Amino acid sequence: MSKPRTTGHLLDSSVVRPMLLGTRTYQQYFAVQFQDQPCYISPFIRMEMYRSYLRNVIEFYGTLDLPGIHSFSDALTFWSNRYQGSKHKAIQQLVAQLLSQNTREISLQTKESARSAIAVLIEEFIRDIQTQFLMLDINTAQCARALGTIELDQKEDFSSAIVKFTTIFDDVATARSQCRIHDFLLEDHQASLENYLKQAAEQSKNSASRGFIAIVDTLKIILEQGESACSYKCCERIGDVVITLDAPRHLQLEHTDQAFDYLCPPIDQPHNKHPSETQILKGL
Repeated sequence: MSKPRTTGHLLDSSVVRPMLLGTRTYQQYFAVQFQDQPCYISPFIRMEMYRSYLRNVIEFYGTLDLPGIHSFSDALTFWSNRYQGSKHKAIQQLVAQLLSQNTREISLQTKESARSAIAVLIEEFIRDIQTQFLMLDINTAQCARALGTIELDQKEDFSSAIVKFTTIFDDVATARSQCRIHDFLLEDHQASLENYLKQAAEQSKNSASRGFIAIVDTLKIILEQGESACSYKCCERIGDVVITLDAPRHLQLEHTDQAFDYLCPPIDQPHNKHPSETQILKGL
């Protein structure tokens, strides 16, 4: 039986992020790739963008309000001394966005002006998420964090809006009590998880398979320990699995993450891995 024709693109966060925050050349690459069919994201993918980028930028925005921080430079130094990994990446991309705003005057001389400039970029990021992609009405795991949005309008000031958002978004205990990730994994898709374990056992660990094998290590713990292992931190580690299993089969899953090369074929999910930003910039 022939496979159903794909009628659109489902964009993983590994594609959404460079489309919004990548170099101009990489953004142009994706614009060409997706000009033929509509581009969708899911509430869960939006949540991943909020968690990995927006939440860190909002925290940095708050850092500028600390009494002991006297300048934008102070805030960057403090952040660099305090954090590592993904938090660094988010603020590096924020700084790049600030430096690229050559169409309007932006001053970073005082922390007040820096806060104003960052507030503008936060508003633009939220608006871009809402307008550049079509939202799928699919959230089978009922991820409560994925339902969180920021409503920026004239009725509420910016600071109050982001405080309201972060209060709800950071309450992971309440969010976990409202979601059904354990049923999604252990009842709806247990057979697929067990199949992933068998698949990983046959893989040699290398640069291509390393991410998939790490994900499967977490899936193994979930299968062994059950619902108690389904914490929000655990969910972060297996986000690619949630996205894959919940993806509509009539949409092609677009990604740059190699783990999807292992997650998609066993369940017949159409997918396409794009070149990395480095490859595009080097013309490879």
